[in-house]
Amino acid sequence: MKILQLEYFIEIVNQNSFTKAARTLHISQPSLTATIKKMEAQLGYPLLKRTTKDISITEKGIQFYKHAKTLVHQYHQTMEQLYDLKLSQTPKIKLSIIESTAHWISTVIKAHNLENPDQHYQITEILDLNTLTQKLLDFEIHFGISNDKIKHEGITSIPLYNEDYVVLTPKDEYQNHTSVSIKHLPLIVPIKPYQVRMHIDDYFTHLQARPNIVMEVERFEVATNFVHQRMGYAVIPRIYYQSFKTNHLNAIQIRPKIERTIYINFAKKRQFSPQMTALLDQIQHFWRFKKH
Repeated sequence: MKILQLEYFIEIVNQNSFTKAARTLHISQPSLTATIKKMEAQLGYPLLKRTTKDISITEKGIQFYKHAKTLVHQYHQTMEQLYDLKLSQTPKIKLSIIESTAHWISTVIKAHNLENPDQHYQITEILDLNTLTQKLLDFEIHFGISNDKIKHEGITSIPLYNEDYVVLTPKDEYQNHTSVSIKHLPLIVPIKPYQVRMHIDDYFTHLQARPNIVMEVERFEVATNFVHQRMGYAVIPRIYYQSFKTNHLNAIQIRPKIERTIYINFAKKRQFSPQMTALLDQIQHFWRFKKH
């Protein structure tokens, strides 16, 4: 069975129509129908139920669809990586970040690119520590920034800087306060199992208190919007607030404070190009300079 056949089947399911799928794939409908029938004959079970009006997918067809999507995705990902090797002697640097680091990492990459104008980059956002660890070990990314240390024998985890969390409030509230307790405040927090949420949950566990959570969101940007609407108070990293000066909002120190450490991580067994090593050095130098 060929990748092209899998792509045909996926398109039929996505479009829920042989006619629409054939139009998208630029082949004739009879040819597409024949391909699916041939696949079903090879497999020994039906993938689709056809009527004069519509189609539906069988239970085995659903499982086949899931596997087919995975295989097609892996195929295209592999071909892209192989093409990258042919295209350039300097393959793209793949870096995962967390939302609060987007501002300063763009500054570092810009400086790196000025010295390496032919270098390409791929920036993704990975918030789950287990996912980040696996992608580093599978060599899918070169570097990953995290807000906790990765404790794995195959990963080098280097601390970059420490930062505290602040509570984001409307501009006209807590104006004369240098710090505030968040024990009883209506809070807007990240969803589980993100590391920031774990930090907040651990903080309240240590205080032997229960947080008053009124909303759970995925991104600090979304939380900020709801603070504007006065629907609660957001707990965010200080550097996020400093990097994205938010009009009409204040960032107040939390009492007692919550802190975290930001790390740069990479697989120990991975061999880096000079450009990759230079980027790692520049990231570390940026924060050594900031500390002083």
